[in-house]
Amino acid sequence: MTYQPTSYFSQQYETKGFPPSVFILSVVFHVMLLVVVPIMSKLFMKTKKFERPKTFQLVASPLRPNPTRKVPVQENARKQWKPQEQKQARPRPAPSKNPTPRRQQAQKEQDAARPINENLDELASILDEIPAPAQVAAVGNFKYHWYLNNVQQKLERNWRPTSENRNLKVIVSFTIKQDGTISNPSIATSSGNGTLDNLALRAVKLAAPFGKLPPGFEGNQLDLNCTLIPTRK
Repeated sequence: MTYQPTSYFSQQYETKGFPPSVFILSVVFHVMLLVVVPIMSKLFMKTKKFERPKTFQLVASPLRPNPTRKVPVQENARKQWKPQEQKQARPRPAPSKNPTPRRQQAQKEQDAARPINENLDELASILDEIPAPAQVAAVGNFKYHWYLNNVQQKLERNWRPTSENRNLKVIVSFTIKQDGTISNPSIATSSGNGTLDNLALRAVKLAAPFGKLPPGFEGNQLDLNCTLIPTRK
């Protein structure tokens, strides 16, 4: 009985019923798959490197300068550019003694305006001569003239005589209290016309009450004499 040495894998294949040639082929296949295939892939399959595309720069060609043109200059044009001689200043004629039309017209306007100014002056003088319709005078020393002017203006607004006669006048006396009301209006001097006297009393009563007495006034009441003249400014 002879002894044949066998490997462990051959024994396994023999026990399973596979011949040894199959085992050898499988070993060769695995070796090629694991070793030969990667080597061949590196040899034949080369990775392509990224190459940047070639570029080029555009350069503008220099422009040709325009040729200079010579403009012919005429001799007459050169003569025109020569500076002209300064003209001597001529003396101005002396003004004539006769007045110009403008002065004559201004003088005519002044002459025409003189009658108007004279008429206005005469009218102002006439108005100054016309007495005021109402004149107010305080009894005693009363220095607040603005208060008397207010009383006079209110009396003139309510004094309405039926006719104008500068020669007639009515004097009405009355008292202004501290609050501006009046008391005891009476005829101090009659005009001789009963109707005119009654209109004077009526004007005083309609004008009241007046403003309060000035704060600096020491008295409690103010006695006034009002002269009313039948005229209008």
